[in-house]
Amino acid sequence: MASLASVPSQLSSARARDYRTRISTRARAPVPTFRRGRSGAVTRASSISVHDARSLLFGDAAADHVYLDVRTSKEFGEQHAVGAVNVPVADMTPNGPQPVPGFVNAVNARFPGKNQKFIVGCLSGARSEKAIELLRADGWPESCLLDLTGGFRKYNQEFTPDGKPRPKPGVWKDSGPITWTDS
Repeated sequence: MASLASVPSQLSSARARDYRTRISTRARAPVPTFRRGRSGAVTRASSISVHDARSLLFGDAAADHVYLDVRTSKEFGEQHAVGAVNVPVADMTPNGPQPVPGFVNAVNARFPGKNQKFIVGCLSGARSEKAIELLRADGWPESCLLDLTGGFRKYNQEFTPDGKPRPKPGVWKDSGPITWTDS
C-alpha cells in the first residue's frame, strides 16, 4: 500500500504526463495561417516594421507600394492610413472571424497582373497573414507581399493616418521661458 506522502507526487507526475501530451499534440497540429514550402518548413510572409512601411508609403517611393487594409469595412471607416485600399479578408461575427469568399477575386479585379507591391495590414497581424497566404496560393509573388508587423494598431500608435509622427506621451516640450503669474 502506498503511503500518503507518495500520493501527491504520483498525482503530480500524472498531471505532468497529461500536460506534456497536450503540449506535444498541440505542437504537431497544422498551422492554419502559414503555408508549408517545398522543404516542409513553415514559411512566413516577409514582414515590415511600421517605420519602414511609413517610408515606403509616404517617402520617395510612395507610388510603388499600396497599403492593402484587410480589416472590415466598419474598422476601415473608423480610421485608416491615407491612400489605403480596403479589401476585407474576414467578417466579424458572434462566432468569430469568418472568411470573405471573394477576397482574392476582389484583389485581382482591383489590381490585375499580380505585379502590384502591397503592404498588407489588419488590426494586429492575424488577418493580414491569412490574406497573404490566400494571395500566395493564388500566384502572387512573395516579393510583392509585405506583412505590417503589429498591424494598424501599432502603426496608429506611432504615426497619424497621413504618416506624421505622433508625439510620445510624457515627453516634455520646451515652450519657451517659464513666466510666473500671481493667482
